[in-house]
Amino acid sequence: MKHSTDPHHSVTHQPEVSVLGEHTSAACLWWCVSLCVLLTLLLAAGRPVLAQTTRIIFLHHSCGGNLIEQGGVREGLKALGYEFYDHGYNGEGLRLADGSYTGTNFYVPDNTDPDGFAAIFAQPLHDPPDNTFSYLMQYDVIAFKSCFPVSNIGDDEQLAEYQSYYRSIRDRVDQYSDKVFVVVTQPPQVPASSDPEEAARARAFVNWLQSDEYLAGRPNVFVFDFFGLLAGDDDFLRPEYRVDEYDAHPNERANREIGPLFVAFINQAISSYEGGRPRPTPTPPTPAKLTARPPTPSVSLPTLGLGMIDDFESAAGYWETNTATGSAVECGPDTGTAHGGAASLRVHYSIAPGGWVDCGRSFESPQDWSDGEGISLWLRSDGTAQWITLMLFAGDADEPTPFEVDFEITSESALGWRQVGFSWASFARAEWADEGGLAELDPARVTGYGFSLGADETSSEGTLRVDDLYLSPGAAPPLSIPAATPTAVPTTPAEEAAEEPGEKTGEGEEPAGGICPGAALPLGMLTVLLAGRRRKQVCAPG
Repeated sequence: MKHSTDPHHSVTHQPEVSVLGEHTSAACLWWCVSLCVLLTLLLAAGRPVLAQTTRIIFLHHSCGGNLIEQGGVREGLKALGYEFYDHGYNGEGLRLADGSYTGTNFYVPDNTDPDGFAAIFAQPLHDPPDNTFSYLMQYDVIAFKSCFPVSNIGDDEQLAEYQSYYRSIRDRVDQYSDKVFVVVTQPPQVPASSDPEEAARARAFVNWLQSDEYLAGRPNVFVFDFFGLLAGDDDFLRPEYRVDEYDAHPNERANREIGPLFVAFINQAISSYEGGRPRPTPTPPTPAKLTARPPTPSVSLPTLGLGMIDDFESAAGYWETNTATGSAVECGPDTGTAHGGAASLRVHYSIAPGGWVDCGRSFESPQDWSDGEGISLWLRSDGTAQWITLMLFAGDADEPTPFEVDFEITSESALGWRQVGFSWASFARAEWADEGGLAELDPARVTGYGFSLGADETSSEGTLRVDDLYLSPGAAPPLSIPAATPTAVPTTPAEEAAEEPGEKTGEGEEPAGGICPGAALPLGMLTVLLAGRRRKQVCAPG
């Protein structure tokens, strides 16, 4: 009998001895080897094995970003031999396994609520990729997480809608048994931004995601219960995990304790998928032994109705915008990302070089804000560095005087909500204000407010969110974003021409700088004066 003894198939001649025992042993050995090969092939056909170097992608916003950075997620998964990538807001985009930013993004919609994820998973799969779903499917393990506003489940109908969205996600996932999918449940809310009924429904939602009703028969789908690890018995964010009573972002302690659990869960999920091991179950974190230290002084913010100026929960109809030629802005309350409640003011802007955009609102009657010493608000951005002018209008409702304070947002603003505050004395009369009017801001006669954003020699595009605008009961809260003293900006030749005496707009046309303070407007229309610090208004005679 001839046997192949090496890869080059060299032949060795053996003595031709007919021994029944030897033939029987050889036959048994041949059948055993064949059976093992056949079983291996059948197992491989039934459950594809992941690539030798498993590539993980985690789609998240700020809470996920904090979990990665403060919880050592990237380092933990790297130590286990995985390549971990993550994608936050489009402004920061994709980060590679080494933690570096690529400057590219997956065109991820701002909405990462259940309906937003359902829309992503309904996208067609294209090669090369040209949508969010197609980019995600380039990885072996796909993890994704909604943020804490999803815990504001107002009624059973909304709960049923959330379940319906995740059923559609599951139906799409069923088509890709060669991938591992990890649903990361949303964080819980804080009591100041929710109520016990909403919290109970949030708990019911995450319990349903982990139930056999959702997971049975799907060995490649796993649920990491971020909510359960963060929530107390009352289904709100545990007090020791809170930044403050209004902010539902889990704090650094929470991320330090839960980050290693997330790493272990991902590792166990992959092992379960590849080797048929039991499903992983997150273990509650062991409280860290912390050295007692004096509490950090914080600003006590008033509750709604006791100093709240705007929580941006109502409809968008009263917001007015104004732009320079070639620039665009979308402005209005929007759900999905909020510091408190379910909505915040979303300002999405695209500013041409040298251009500007404005967004503002007015009040039906002057507001008395004199009980406060200033104002505070919460901001977050997509990471785009941008100078912002906060404008207050005060005095005569028909001819208000604009006052301004400038500050800058940086890439750090993408890490989460940041509070800024300004005393009344911080606001300077705008350089472009008409003659007359107030010389100093009178907080007892505020007629409106707004935001102005501009670009220098290069264009600027991004998204800014504003929430929970309060009167500061004492001194304005400390700035976490630097403020700047307003300065006059040189006008362009076109702007100088617009200031020539006697020049008027055409009859029946809207003036070229937005709504003019002296114009006759129908009852109920906005009267807020929208103007940027880069130009002078041109108004028709009133």
